[in-house]
Amino acid sequence: MPFSLRLESYLAVARISFRNIRQYTTDFLTHFAFFPVQIIALSLVYWIIYQQAWILNGITAIGGFTFPELISYLFIAIIIARALPRWQLSIEVERDIDLGPLVSYLSKPIDYASFKFFSEMPRVLIYLLFGTLTYLVTLLFIPLPLPSILNILLFIPFFVIAYFISFLLVFTVALSTFWVYRGWWLRNLISLLMLMVGGGLIPLSFFPPTLQFVFGLLPFQYCYYIPAIILQGFYLPEQLLPITLLSLIWLVVLWLLARFVWSLGRRKYEGPGG
Repeated sequence: MPFSLRLESYLAVARISFRNIRQYTTDFLTHFAFFPVQIIALSLVYWIIYQQAWILNGITAIGGFTFPELISYLFIAIIIARALPRWQLSIEVERDIDLGPLVSYLSKPIDYASFKFFSEMPRVLIYLLFGTLTYLVTLLFIPLPLPSILNILLFIPFFVIAYFISFLLVFTVALSTFWVYRGWWLRNLISLLMLMVGGGLIPLSFFPPTLQFVFGLLPFQYCYYIPAIILQGFYLPEQLLPITLLSLIWLVVLWLLARFVWSLGRRKYEGPGG
């Protein structure tokens, strides 16, 4: 099948996925309305707790972050975490392998990974939109820094890389079901590593230098920490090139790993109970 037709097919998958989300209007609105409420509530909690710590200890900055910058980072990290591919996707892939629906996908002229990739896109775009609007509304109550146009433009490609890396991690972990009947422990482990080591809970600059160096060798920081600090402008122009190259190297490595694991799993797969 020509590439243009394949791309058109996958975009159709994304459109169908969006229609499925919209089909139940009430559920759609309540589900996504909860997202900004959650972010605002967490931001207010962070603001109260950290503000007291800053005032009582006379701190002006920690790990290179002032108090408003830290709240902004946590806010952005939450938005990114919700917008990236869900670990629920990993559970869906595991069920397809365990229960047999994968067989029907293999018999069709589509790539299974690409199908799952594009089916996630509408949800991602919606969360980014809701997150952006929530951030702007929050500025009315909390004096958070506003990203510059340049940093927003730089953030977009780094978020795209984060999306690809996150998807490849989620998808590859799910493929362990070809060999392990219940891979929940591996899924939970990688999910925790992504949050902790990737800067999803606190900036990596808060860790000791040795741990920062170790974490910097792993792909997880490109999911949360790097996109967040790029959006906030915490970078030097000369750092952009090495950061971009390293993120692309990890992207290629994870893509090759996913392809390798998928190839091995397909040869082993025998359908339900196999």
